[in-house]
Amino acid sequence: MGDSESESTLHNNSLWWLACGMLALLANSWIILSITAKQQKHKPLELLLCFLAGTHILMAAVPLTTYAVVQLRRESSDYDWNESICKVFVSTYYTLALATCFTVASLSYHRMWMVRWPVNYRLSNAKKQALHAVMGIWMVSFILSTLPSIGWHNNGERYYARGCQFIVSKIGLGFGVCFSLLLLGGIVMGLVCVGITFYQTLWAHRRRRRCRHQRAEEASSCSSSAHTTFNVPAIVVEDVRGKRRSSLDGSESAKTSLQMTNLISAIVFLYDTLTGVPILVVSFFSLRYDTAPTWMVLAVLWCSMVQTLLLPSFIWSCERYRADLRTVWEQCVAIMSEEDGDDGK
Repeated sequence: MGDSESESTLHNNSLWWLACGMLALLANSWIILSITAKQQKHKPLELLLCFLAGTHILMAAVPLTTYAVVQLRRESSDYDWNESICKVFVSTYYTLALATCFTVASLSYHRMWMVRWPVNYRLSNAKKQALHAVMGIWMVSFILSTLPSIGWHNNGERYYARGCQFIVSKIGLGFGVCFSLLLLGGIVMGLVCVGITFYQTLWAHRRRRRCRHQRAEEASSCSSSAHTTFNVPAIVVEDVRGKRRSSLDGSESAKTSLQMTNLISAIVFLYDTLTGVPILVVSFFSLRYDTAPTWMVLAVLWCSMVQTLLLPSFIWSCERYRADLRTVWEQCVAIMSEEDGDDGK
């Protein structure tokens, strides 16, 4: 009776997962096009935002859609269980879950770096470091998440033997502990970096406000130091290949800086409250009591789906990245024209 109720619950939610998945695909694709259309010179934060939206597209398109389709197919008379599909689902889901966590932490770290040490950030080729971070994130996530499919799992009761039991306690203790520790590390790093960023932003705001209330003869000496957070000295460095970088590249006004800080902070808190912490709690109780009831499955899948839907709304609320239909269409035409030009060559 319990198994039939569980299957019925998962079947009823599958239609909603498919509908939300299609919406997430469209919304996150639109966000990527909007960012590329509005910002011609992409900064590290924009690259990381595009990678995060792309990760959400893959999350909605591959593991969540696969799980929903399998649950719907269970009602069919010609349904035949396939262990390989379960292995692919587990590998892709946990790869994308870790990639999302680490990308959010990288966003928070880069924002802290840019606000706290603006000169060092602009002279350190942050875009290249962001690309290297993304490659490292995907490599670590893929390696860890693929191990259960090639043998690192509980051999007593294999997670793919009866249905697809993908909660960490059903996969294995070793994998569950490693996944939980990595997830916890990403969450803590994101929150710490956001805290430092907020402290630095508020400290600079209070200092500027103090200077505005001082007498005219004191304001001139104070104002130059009060704006060091956003207006940095002009320093130019040259690497071994002769490429020059200026500390003024990518400078932001106080308004833009505060807007970006609020956006990144909202994304970090969105991830932590709706995905990171709930999945961490589910993993802990699953390992603690060696169980995986239906509510854990629903909680993990719905938390993963909701984050893919809310990220576009946060980015859309930021005027810096909000593009209209005409701007996005022109960007699509430009991309297609470049591809045609490459084919012609």
